Amino acid sequence: MDFIRSNKTTLIDLLSTDASFILQHVQRKNLITPREYRNLHGMSQNGEKTIIELLDKLMNKNDEYCINFISLLREREIVDTFPSLKELLNAQENVPRQEVAQLPATDNPDTNSDNAYTMINNPRGLCIIINNENFQTLSTRRGSSEDADALRKVFTWLSFEVEYHQDLTKDKMKSAVQEGSQRADGDCFVCCVMSHGETNGVFGCDSGVMTVEEMITPFKGNNCPRLAGKPKLFFIQACRGRLFQNEAMIRADSSREDNQDLEMDAYPGEMISIPAEADFLVSMATVNEYFSFRNNITGSWFIQSLCKQLKEGVLRRDDILTILTYVNDDVCREEGNIRGKKAKQVPDQSFRLRKRLVFPVPNSPYL
Repeated sequence: MDFIRSNKTTLIDLLSTDASFILQHVQRKNLITPREYRNLHGMSQNGEKTIIELLDKLMNKNDEYCINFISLLREREIVDTFPSLKELLNAQENVPRQEVAQLPATDNPDTNSDNAYTMINNPRGLCIIINNENFQTLSTRRGSSEDADALRKVFTWLSFEVEYHQDLTKDKMKSAVQEGSQRADGDCFVCCVMSHGETNGVFGCDSGVMTVEEMITPFKGNNCPRLAGKPKLFFIQACRGRLFQNEAMIRADSSREDNQDLEMDAYPGEMISIPAEADFLVSMATVNEYFSFRNNITGSWFIQSLCKQLKEGVLRRDDILTILTYVNDDVCREEGNIRGKKAKQVPDQSFRLRKRLVFPVPNSPYL
């Protein structure tokens, strides 16, 4: 507390240059309550006023909050943003480094920035949505517009810049993804593709196949340096074969009526290859060689559950893998009848994420 009080003017001058940035990190460390964060964030356009209020709140708490705040200021990401902090902190004889090293440990991964991807930019990043609904030779994917609307709504709410494409050929899909990789920036990238598919990839409206590998490659390593070390998420609604999944009987805690309006996003091929590079997540509507299902009025089981669980999970502060586990459970509980057979489905999640991915709770309501 003495350090903050004696250096308050200097800290205000330094930190007010990017008050929103430091405020996000303070909130992630749980040094302020959600209500305090909302109030401070509301005045963040006035950086000096925000930092004054923040420092006063910390000094009105106990010494542990102040010590943890000093520890936060020593983190590499903070010092890189405010370089003069290093000199200020090292000059303080009353705040030796070993004091920081003795801070109590915590089992809460959200309080350790090394365990979670940074989510501080607004817009959060680019979200590309490709919705192939009408085809030259394949059937129309009725109900897919419901999925597209749900995706646009949820990712706009999550502060992404949403770019929407409809009825693209294979080459135009590849161009959209390639061009997106050159413009993508921020904390995270999202690509959502809805089409007919096979095990090798997804169909363009000309029936050409874009493989999952072709979808991902523009974002690997030096191909997209601005997203190096940042999460890149791919959500794909398409069939991956012609097989129906068998059911396993378990004790039910809910019931669903059979859905007579099911359709399939179909066609077969080869195994897909998930890249070994870090920071990728590929979420497929179904496992390899099986159908995925779409209601021609309300949309697909997978995309509708994904949007619902993103909305609810973000408000609970769940990480993305927890959210996708709920999606798996949701989709597994769905059932209907098609071609005289019972339709069942389970999504397929593959990831190379190195950290927890937790989207911040948006300031605006979900509309």
